[in-house]
Amino acid sequence: MVIIATLIVLFLIFFFVRHHSGPAHLAMIAGLSVYTMFGGNFTEWIHRLFTQVPVEIIDSGVYVALVALFPILLYVRSSCGGMFGILRVAEAALFSVLMTSLLSATIAKYVTFDSLATQISTFITSIEGSIVLVGIISAYIDIMLYHE
Repeated sequence: MVIIATLIVLFLIFFFVRHHSGPAHLAMIAGLSVYTMFGGNFTEWIHRLFTQVPVEIIDSGVYVALVALFPILLYVRSSCGGMFGILRVAEAALFSVLMTSLLSATIAKYVTFDSLATQISTFITSIEGSIVLVGIISAYIDIMLYHE
């Protein structure tokens, strides 16, 4: 249920805040790549500074910052506009599905009382590669169609 609520909230944000999502899409994918390559090192470094905080929480915070917070900040700071009409709905839906799919495992890890979240996370993980590919294609389309 929590993952569904996250999906709905993200869709509403991306639909009603009319900005270009292409750079934020690519920032999300870049954040995932940076986390994959350097997330462990960065987590260890932060853990040396804050030894009282468990490593799992720091790791999750680094992941959420790179994959969700920084791309959302980039989205909010990008120029107004973006797709129009039915493409706007599709773009907001795709962006929210992509971000939710990348966050679903972390959400399911901390919301253990929600068995539906675990089932949804398992399903999303199985198709995550396809979702990321469609997100990348959508980002490039948004960037190519950008005009002021």
